[in-house]
Amino acid sequence: MHLSGITLPNKEIFNVLFVDDEENVLRSMRRLFMDVDGINILTAMSGKEGLGMLKNSEVAVIVSDQKMPEMSGSEFLEKARKMQPESVRIVLTGYADINAAMDAVNKGGASKYITKPWDDNDLMLTVLNSVEIYNLKKENKRLTELTRKQNEELKKWSSELEFYVQQQTVDLTRQNKELERLNERLNRNIKDFISSFSNLIELKDKSVSSHSNSVAAISKEMAIKMGMNSSEAETIAIAAQLHDIGKIGISDVVLLKTSAEMSPDEIVEYRKHTVRGQAAIDFIEDLRSAGVLIRHHHEWFNGKGFPDGIKEKQIPVGSRIIAIADQFDRLIHGTFQIHAVQGVLDKIKASLGTQFDPEMFKFLTDVVKERFASIFKEIEIDLKTRIEIELTVNDVMPGMIVSRDIRSGTGLLLLSAGSVLNDKNIATLKRGYHIDPAKTGVFIWVKRK
Repeated sequence: MHLSGITLPNKEIFNVLFVDDEENVLRSMRRLFMDVDGINILTAMSGKEGLGMLKNSEVAVIVSDQKMPEMSGSEFLEKARKMQPESVRIVLTGYADINAAMDAVNKGGASKYITKPWDDNDLMLTVLNSVEIYNLKKENKRLTELTRKQNEELKKWSSELEFYVQQQTVDLTRQNKELERLNERLNRNIKDFISSFSNLIELKDKSVSSHSNSVAAISKEMAIKMGMNSSEAETIAIAAQLHDIGKIGISDVVLLKTSAEMSPDEIVEYRKHTVRGQAAIDFIEDLRSAGVLIRHHHEWFNGKGFPDGIKEKQIPVGSRIIAIADQFDRLIHGTFQIHAVQGVLDKIKASLGTQFDPEMFKFLTDVVKERFASIFKEIEIDLKTRIEIELTVNDVMPGMIVSRDIRSGTGLLLLSAGSVLNDKNIATLKRGYHIDPAKTGVFIWVKRK
């Protein structure tokens, strides 16, 4: 069994250790990963038993419950870290025990935490990603050590064996390229994980389809047009993709309401999602700058926003970009009608100086015009000459144009309407349909006969 986007290395078995004092939880973990190739599940009902297993087995991923008798999850992970520092550590915790989870992150070196009750797909995706990260780190370490040894050997023999040195230099160049490829793969996997996670977030808030991906794309293009470098633009894109991560802690009842329909208590709860979103990723050092942008994306230019009520240039420029891109995508609702786009831009223009930074409007307008011009040029839909048909995923071909959003059986967005099919996204669709079968086929546009 393979999860979309995750391919475990062939011919290698990775141990994953689950530690929990409840036998029914451990049974659930065994069942969940029972058919996953390349994974061997180890279980322990206490921290002491788990440490005993670590003495005898190399473990790629450790998943520990926080609340356990005799030894807490954070204490166990702290000791496990000393025994097997390369293992990826994850803590399971109830929502009310977030502080305890942070303790596990700080003391035990946990890379992430998962709240109970967990979603099986989310848990499996997290564990499999962690296994691949562990393997990449392990391989990276091996190649780095290999490169170091070869460099020493080159120095030793360079004065006597020029040909040998030249040959080794060729090998070293190849290995350095392999290191670069592995690093690029690791970065790509992180981006794919963020994209997958943002799709899971939108299962909580279904008000706008593919909202996070659209806001991220618009925000990144705006940042580039403003002259920001690629690193700054990428940080803004990541923050935009995860800007609603804090909504995971909000009840579905509240998310279905508009701000006008919410009670005072519900408004207070809703407004916590920006701070909660920052806190959720703050323990990942490389994402802290993105977390700041998430915190402030609901601040208003006139100071009447939340959570901190800052205004104008006090608001980070990335947050000001995300705020206006977020509003545009929520108002447009995926329509491809030019008059609707202009109407949305007019509504946003009316809020310049109050809700939005006036300087952002020009860049938003430029990006929107380019994006929609590209969409119309690419799709070229003329209802007089084209019709919509439904095909099985095995019958689609490169060059076909998708007419409707394609979602998995559980609602994850696989491909947006307007996308042009190619070999890569067709392969992604086939994996998605195999793992989480959709309720329909693939709808595409074709010419009338």
